[in-house]
Amino acid sequence: MSKFLKVQCDCGSESVVFGDSKSKVTCFNCKKELLSPRGGKAQVNCKIVEIL
Repeated sequence: MSKFLKVQCDCGSESVVFGDSKSKVTCFNCKKELLSPRGGKAQVNCKIVEIL
């Protein structure tokens, strides 16, 4: 089941992302890669704050 995740970047900004994202997701502030696709579930490269 796919879920939305609230994640926090190292710079402190929070974003809501899709757990099964098929494209890379970057931070709006520092442009660090938060999610990278792996075929199925995406690899989370930051801290997960909450599962929505």
